[in-house]
Amino acid sequence: MRSARPPFVRLASTAAVLVFTFACGKDSNTMTGPAVMATSHNLAGTWTGTYASDMATCPNTPMSITLSQDGTRVTGTFTTNSCGPHGFFNATISGDTLTGRIEMLGCTGGSVTGQINGNALSLAVGDFYRPLVTENEVLFQGGAVNLRR
Repeated sequence: MRSARPPFVRLASTAAVLVFTFACGKDSNTMTGPAVMATSHNLAGTWTGTYASDMATCPNTPMSITLSQDGTRVTGTFTTNSCGPHGFFNATISGDTLTGRIEMLGCTGGSVTGQINGNALSLAVGDFYRPLVTENEVLFQGGAVNLRR
């Protein structure tokens, strides 16, 4: 049985199929989506170095950080043996840049930004506050962290 469609509709349908077939090319089974930046750095492991506070009373203090990484999410523990920050670290990595914060019990602040360069990790740590105790006064000042593994 013949189609009840007029000839020009069949011709238009056939032309559309041919245009799409040639426009897609023979590799039309390959799809691409938006580029997703994969991190090329694996920060997992223990990093050691120094923490230099902006406070005169806390000069270069030994520090270690033990990190875990799941894709671009980086978590771990900051440890110092004296007046530096200590607590849970939560960050993300994008390219060579690390952004996050140190979470210390009862404190706010502690923002962290940093750069990874091979086996060297440099971080800038923001000030810490204890709002319920000291209002908005700085509990202790941030500083610079330089680590290696």
